[in-house]
Amino acid sequence: RAGVELKREDPRVRSERNRLNDLLEDATQYYQNNLEGVSAVKSYLKKRGVLDKTISDFRIGFSFDSWDGLLKHLAKKGYKEQEVEKAGLAVKGESGSWYDRFRSRIIFPVADGSGRVVGFGGRIFEPIGIATEESRRPSSAKAAEGQAKYINTPQTLVYDKSRVLYAFDKAKESIRKKNSCVIVEGYMDAVMSHQAGITNAVAVSGTALTPEQLKMIRRLVDTLVSSFDCDAAGEAATKRSLDLAAEFNFERKAAILPEGIKDPADAVLASPEIWLKATEGALPIVQFYFEQALSRHNPATAQGVKAISQAVLPELSILTNEMEKAHWVVKLARALGVSEESVWQELGKAKKESPGIVVRNDDSGETLFVKTRKEHLEELSLGSLAFLNHLAPRFKHVSHELFSKDIHKNIFKQIIAGGTTVPEEFRDYLNQLAFKAEVFLEFAEDKDGEVQTLVQELRAEYLKEQRDEITRRISEAEKNGNESLVSLLSEEYKNVCDELQGLTVS
Repeated sequence: RAGVELKREDPRVRSERNRLNDLLEDATQYYQNNLEGVSAVKSYLKKRGVLDKTISDFRIGFSFDSWDGLLKHLAKKGYKEQEVEKAGLAVKGESGSWYDRFRSRIIFPVADGSGRVVGFGGRIFEPIGIATEESRRPSSAKAAEGQAKYINTPQTLVYDKSRVLYAFDKAKESIRKKNSCVIVEGYMDAVMSHQAGITNAVAVSGTALTPEQLKMIRRLVDTLVSSFDCDAAGEAATKRSLDLAAEFNFERKAAILPEGIKDPADAVLASPEIWLKATEGALPIVQFYFEQALSRHNPATAQGVKAISQAVLPELSILTNEMEKAHWVVKLARALGVSEESVWQELGKAKKESPGIVVRNDDSGETLFVKTRKEHLEELSLGSLAFLNHLAPRFKHVSHELFSKDIHKNIFKQIIAGGTTVPEEFRDYLNQLAFKAEVFLEFAEDKDGEVQTLVQELRAEYLKEQRDEITRRISEAEKNGNESLVSLLSEEYKNVCDELQGLTVS
């Protein structure tokens, strides 16, 4: 029904997946129960500003400083040591015996998009020693762990770190409604962001974003906000993530933390308003690098001009919007006191370091097509109206011009006209869209209201396109000295912006 090619899966593999999911759920409950009995850990989380409700919502737990506490617990549930190892929760030592992977750690369950726990992240908790005498871990376990601050579940049958984002299951609805995704580095950053009301935040756990993760986000939104502290501009992982996001045509922004604030978790602890203000006032990424470069180097010197251009030009080179690129070329030329032509020449030479991953091809070698947010909204709106056809009369006032593709315009006109069937050439495609909408609306409490929101968001995207087109026409009219047309277009621009603002507020 969805137009997706189904691949046969070995029933034994599917059964093993389900078994591992059950095991991971039992482990999550075990860690949660452990935390309830350890006041020192709860006191630590309280000092970090984590509320009891947040601990419960994110199912934060604790693993004792015991080398086989979880293994013994899961054995009582009927799980074998080999199964616990396959779930990434046990390690086989040199002697042939198994021991717990996570020991004396605060546990953060990691879920897939459906909310099923697929893995864990564990933060070391000191002082170590919350364990019974007979359950001390062997020296081989200590050596294997190496006392890293954080350790994570390794790759398993159900956990693929390149395809999972921490808190995505909780954030995805907010991401779509806010049309932005806030990217933070660690578990605590994501937890505290949600506690502060920034419910569209997800964590990448200290690594660069992968193409798979970006595709997950791009299906929902086209704006990516990345957290930055004073030193973040030089972090390789952050820069790789942003460069890769540009390949997916994201609007990239930087949420800048005040000096002395290390990360979003610390910002929320100091005052939630600090992090809220940073995300709401996030700068376009080129503007961030532009202002950083000007604050650090003197544009009145040859050395300063060179340093500023080296910092900014690579960022301009990966912009996909030519008008945006031209805007920054003008600003850079004025800031450096040089001609625009010379900036364009240097821009042509600028070569951005490759992120090392081809994002325009999928695993089969075929070109990857990344849909825009507006295209997704068009499909969901049409599919929803087909799935809930009793709603069609409510949208007769909506213009088919909201839709960018002719096929979408034709289908919408057919649905609104009240036709019981659509033309043969549209039928299979519309059935696919209806199925997609059915899945999307499955857990919505107010399905009618959700469809109304979809159409409103589609209207907003249409107005953004109109605004950008009017901006282009104003620029062209100004160059031609056509003042009367500039005045006319300026009024049109104001009306579009007013309507867009009204939709955003509502």
